[in-house]
Amino acid sequence: MVKYPFLPQVKEHIKQRDLDIKTIIELPSIRQRAKQRVIDSFSLEKNYTVKPSRYVEEELASYPVAIMLAAATEEPQLIERFALSEAKQVNIFLEQEKNLDVIVEVAKAFSWEIKTDNIGIWIHFTKYLKNTSSGRLVHDSKWKLINRAVDKGWVLVKIDELKRLLEEEVKERIEENAKRKIGNLPEEIKIDVEEIKNEFQKNKPDLVEQELKVYAEEGEYPPCIAKLLKRTSEGQHLSHTERFTLVTYLLHQNISVDSIVGMFSSISDFKQEKTRYQVENLAGKTGGRTEPYTTYNCSTLQSHGVCSKATDPDNICRRIGNPLRYHLFTESGRKKAAEKSS
Repeated sequence: MVKYPFLPQVKEHIKQRDLDIKTIIELPSIRQRAKQRVIDSFSLEKNYTVKPSRYVEEELASYPVAIMLAAATEEPQLIERFALSEAKQVNIFLEQEKNLDVIVEVAKAFSWEIKTDNIGIWIHFTKYLKNTSSGRLVHDSKWKLINRAVDKGWVLVKIDELKRLLEEEVKERIEENAKRKIGNLPEEIKIDVEEIKNEFQKNKPDLVEQELKVYAEEGEYPPCIAKLLKRTSEGQHLSHTERFTLVTYLLHQNISVDSIVGMFSSISDFKQEKTRYQVENLAGKTGGRTEPYTTYNCSTLQSHGVCSKATDPDNICRRIGNPLRYHLFTESGRKKAAEKSS
């Protein structure tokens, strides 16, 4: 239960011990753990662990209090960061599960319907779309319904994909709960909230750079990338510079390695293993790097004949030095950036 504090049996467990929220927030150890839970989410290198069994009560009770503390800050970015941190923690715990029944039990906590057969795992399309048509998965083509096996309203997923979808569900549920208005709070809770807000402001510059990146949708891609995508879909050969440009750009838009590798499958000289190695290398998954390589600057692309600014209808290319900045100057890109920073 400690791993998944949103399960129905957790509420029942707390209820049986006559613990309501008013009683819980009066317990210093639980309040301290809840506060630390929120503050820990600001760390860029969080260690995800489960406390020993003697802390079970404290850990379970701190979950709703932590959500309440995050909500009381009324800081959308802070709430998003906290929700993301808790969701990633759940995903890590799910990765450690060997029993599919446990994962299905977690899914049922969100009223998901899951079916399994000799083909694999099936999730109802309504829940699938709920978590892939918005949020962090919307920019990755592998999650588009048109690219999935669908049978009578059920979508086939791999077990790791089911876990990833549950991560999105947890994040969204926490954000929903944390958006509720909080009434009058005890003075000690107000002090905790101010401490949390101060700690967030200290970490905010790094967090904004890492977590609040605005990704481009396909319609916002610069002309050079749109052209390379079209040529790839038609099976045309790309030069080394063109491949590097296309792959690094897509990686920076949070497109998965699997999706990028699959994109090159229509090219005549496609070799899956070799292509995957090259894409993973550019993604920073091999060779000691931790981040994707940066896309070539526009001046480099011009010298290699890759630049397509002559076909740019909005003349945005004249205002940027790297394709990665193109979408930030589109109307929709500016709107998303404003929403993220508000």
